[in-house]
Amino acid sequence: MDRRKFLQSTAALASVSMAGSTIAANAQAMMDKDSDEYWKTIMAQYKVTDEFINLNAGHWGIMSEPVLEAFVKHTRFINAYSSYFVGHGRAAIPTARNYGLERAEVISMLADKLGVGADELVLTRGATESLQLLISGYNNIEPGDTVLFGDAAYFSMEAEMRHLKVHRGANVVELKVPDPASHDNIIALFEQGIKDHPKTKLILLTHMANRTGVIIPLKEITAMARSHGVDVIVDMAHSWGQADFDFADQGVDFVGFNLHKWIGAPLGVGLMYIKKERMLDIDTKSSKGPPGNDDINNRAQTGTMNLAAVMAVKDALIFLDKIGIEHIDRRFKALRNQWTKEFLDDDRVDILNPEDERMHAGLTSFRINAHKDPRELGKTLLRDYGINTAPIPALNGIRVAPGLYSSKADMDALAVAIKDIVNKM
Repeated sequence: MDRRKFLQSTAALASVSMAGSTIAANAQAMMDKDSDEYWKTIMAQYKVTDEFINLNAGHWGIMSEPVLEAFVKHTRFINAYSSYFVGHGRAAIPTARNYGLERAEVISMLADKLGVGADELVLTRGATESLQLLISGYNNIEPGDTVLFGDAAYFSMEAEMRHLKVHRGANVVELKVPDPASHDNIIALFEQGIKDHPKTKLILLTHMANRTGVIIPLKEITAMARSHGVDVIVDMAHSWGQADFDFADQGVDFVGFNLHKWIGAPLGVGLMYIKKERMLDIDTKSSKGPPGNDDINNRAQTGTMNLAAVMAVKDALIFLDKIGIEHIDRRFKALRNQWTKEFLDDDRVDILNPEDERMHAGLTSFRINAHKDPRELGKTLLRDYGINTAPIPALNGIRVAPGLYSSKADMDALAVAIKDIVNKM
């Protein structure tokens, strides 16, 4: 059934507006947001190809239909008004729409959602750019000081940390994350790293590992590091929008986010957070203000961004807020558990993140122990079973990342495929 017919035949779903999925009050009363029936109404907000089952939402998230329609509308507006919208010529028509005001509204919404000040946030083109700016700009490192990161870090962030040896004269140390990971042994890993390297000044923490989906105890590690006088920079590319947590309660000072993964905004929008009283610890860009300037906008130099994508962040936030992050978190856990439960007692298949619900959401990886080539395994899943995943050669595994458009039937199909492959080996 196509989306139009589904919406017409489903009494529990009200009409969808440009602002987001507006669910009628009587439908909310009738429908449990954690039920499979409710999630059918959410899945109906996504137009996903039927050529394959897409379980690689970790690369980037697709837009819901309301967000996509808003993005198209914004694009048409900008295409018509061009540079006038960003300020040129406003004196002639002072009541015309203004990008600066609309961008400020987006920042304000993001600040409210995170529980921080609007002057602590700046938009970027993605988490990679945000984290590169934070790592390269962190100026509290003297030659010989140590910086630490775990081997679960995203490869671009590993490279940026290693560059601190050249850029700041730092001693760069990579720590091996325990396998299996646990709440306590992850904390112990970084604490031992600090003890082994007393001149440690900075740790890069990956809140949710992009390869395995392991969620680390961020609040505890941050507090431990601070007790040793060590700062942390946090990669939240995968955790924010997928997992339910109180950002302000984590106690972090420097963070990079993606808005086009789990928030569901168009491609090319990210976010950087710097706690206001720590602003001077991140260098300004050379052409964006002198040293001593505590404006976060002087710490990013993105050039001309996709204005329509920035404007559509508002629509994406509204859409997600209609669902609620607590329900999104539970849904992703349910999708993960739907297929991983089939292999908990199967020695032939390893699930590469822990069953501890504090340490996973939806994104999870697996390894078939007798299969030595994840690229070939990924090709087999797509060619023979119509399932798109992400091979992870470093783990000899496959990453599975469902989206809000994924069904439990999709996860059952994955479990059947894995079993079939294993039984044929």
